[in-house]
Amino acid sequence: MQNKIIINSNESITCPHCEQQFALKEAIAHQLIDQHEIEYNTMMQKELEDIRNQAQKDATRNASKDYQKTIDELNEKLTDSNESAEALKMRIEAEKKKVEKQVRESIELDTQTLRETVAQKDKQLAQFRQEELELRKQKQALEEQQKNADVDLARKLDQEKQSISNQLSDNFKLKEAEWRKKIDDASKANDDLKRKLEQGSQQLQGEVLELELETELAIAYPLDDIEPVKKGVNGADVLHSVRLRSGTVCGKIVWETKRAANWSNGWIAKLKTDMQEVGGDIGVLVSTAFPAGVDEPFLQRDGIWLVKPSFVKCVSEALRTVLTEAQRQRAVSTGKNEQMEALYDYICSTQFVHRIKSVVDHQEQMRTELEKEKTALQRIWKKREGQIGGITSQMMSICGELQGLSHGSMPLLDEISPLDDLI
Repeated sequence: MQNKIIINSNESITCPHCEQQFALKEAIAHQLIDQHEIEYNTMMQKELEDIRNQAQKDATRNASKDYQKTIDELNEKLTDSNESAEALKMRIEAEKKKVEKQVRESIELDTQTLRETVAQKDKQLAQFRQEELELRKQKQALEEQQKNADVDLARKLDQEKQSISNQLSDNFKLKEAEWRKKIDDASKANDDLKRKLEQGSQQLQGEVLELELETELAIAYPLDDIEPVKKGVNGADVLHSVRLRSGTVCGKIVWETKRAANWSNGWIAKLKTDMQEVGGDIGVLVSTAFPAGVDEPFLQRDGIWLVKPSFVKCVSEALRTVLTEAQRQRAVSTGKNEQMEALYDYICSTQFVHRIKSVVDHQEQMRTELEKEKTALQRIWKKREGQIGGITSQMMSICGELQGLSHGSMPLLDEISPLDDLI
């Protein structure tokens, strides 16, 4: 027979390692409990059958012994009295029933104990199953609550995201429209300002060229009358009246300045009209733009002289010389129209143009040579200045070394200045 024990699952046990107490049912799995229940029931049935068989054997053996003893005693007494045989038989039967009753009561008591134990175990198992069922229900309810909470949270997050996205989209559209409006306004203002600046720049460039022409003529010819035309008044830019030292007016040169990128054929016609209004003798158009295919720095076209700004002084001297000589000729031969016509023909001739151009070319050559000489002299002066500086530095070094060697016994060296005394 195997060694089996009956224990209560609600009893507390202590862990031999950590000395922590806990209920026995928390340490035994339901499967193990069911297994032990089946094994226990089988064991109890087998033990009960063994007990019954053993009790019957013991009762039979005991009854046999007692019966045999009684038979022996009765046989011994049978010889003494045949009358007591029936009573003896009845006594034997009574003893046999008594022994059987005792054995039956013992077996019933053991069986009742086992049944009570099994019933208590069934009750505990039912309680365990109920508790497990409740725990499983609570777990399932918690899982469902968790899933529902996750779904609700996801829905709320989606709603918040959509709300924030819509709000940001609306704000961005408003900001985009606001900045687009500002950019458009700034672009328009920039275009207007650029157009005004270009107009102002062109006007300013023309005024600068006009002022430069006035200044150059006024410096070059202090005896002449240089009269700029007032702004807002139709006409040329500068009216140049050529005078002799005696104050006699020799003629008028009408100057017009144009500082533009492209040539316009209307400039010559306008200058001719301005000359007629002021009674000018010669018209000069100083322009940065020349007609297409013209590479010369100055030329005569339709009776008007076209001049680059850098050749104004040369052409003005030549034209002024023509007017002064014409005045002298008029003074010598007053009333000689033929000579005036000859002079006019001479001024308009190719020979006069070549002579004026030759004078301008010689003057330009002299200016170029002068610039080269100036550059060469500046280079020589800079070279000499460096040599003098090197000599001065060496002399100061020598004076310092001598004072150091003499330990201050040469005070005259202190009176030597760095540059002036050496020179």
